[in-house]
Amino acid sequence: MQADIWIVRNGSDYVLLHGHLRLHSTLNGTGAAFVEVAHEGIVKITRVSGSLQVDSGHALSPLCVQRATV
Repeated sequence: MQADIWIVRNGSDYVLLHGHLRLHSTLNGTGAAFVEVAHEGIVKITRVSGSLQVDSGHALSPLCVQRATV
C-alpha cells in the first residue's frame, strides 16, 4: 500500500491530490498501485487506455489527476 499517495472521493469520481510521480512510477513498475482512500479503505489503481481507473472492489471509477497551481 502506498501511504505517500493521497486520493479522495469527489462524488462519483476519485481525485489524486498528492503523489503524482510516485503513482506513475509504481504503475510503470508493477502495473497496479494499492492506495488507502479516507472513509473507503484500500483501492486498486490501474492504467487503462491512457487513463487511470480506480477499482474499489464493487465498481470501477475514473481517477482525475489534477495538479495544484500556487
